[in-house]
Amino acid sequence: VGLLLVIVLIVSTNFIDQNNFQRIQDSVTSIYEDRLIAKDLLFDIQLEIHDKELLLAENKDSILLSNRSSTQKKIENFIEDFSKTGWTRNEERIFERLKEESSLLFSLETTYLHTANDQNSSTRLKGQTKKINNTIAQLSDIQIAEGQRQMHVGRKAMESIDLLTQLE
Repeated sequence: VGLLLVIVLIVSTNFIDQNNFQRIQDSVTSIYEDRLIAKDLLFDIQLEIHDKELLLAENKDSILLSNRSSTQKKIENFIEDFSKTGWTRNEERIFERLKEESSLLFSLETTYLHTANDQNSSTRLKGQTKKINNTIAQLSDIQIAEGQRQMHVGRKAMESIDLLTQLE
């Protein structure tokens, strides 16, 4: 009976350890793929938006026009890559808003370039870049919070493994 109890204990702790190791692996993978990669993509989008803001501030409409299609394509590619990462419900809602704001930015940019030096178009375009920056900041905050949550999940799994190791 004692030997049977030891065997059952070893087998059950093995299954629990396997589950904990899987949780740790999932946590680390999620931190990298769904948080670090996403944060990098948001940073890349923000750099492209910042370049547009600089060109607007310096009234370099010709450069803005010549870079427009390549910049738009880059932003769309970054958004597409971001859509392949894992999301929370709140993150999905904010991401949808980012896509809408980006589309509006592109149309406002077209309007601005067709109505050269129109102060109203310029103001609306600058306001839209500010909205996008705020949305990106919200998404970045979510990346940090979710990364911390995943670290907590991994830490709890490690504590469970340590406890079972001591029990064994």
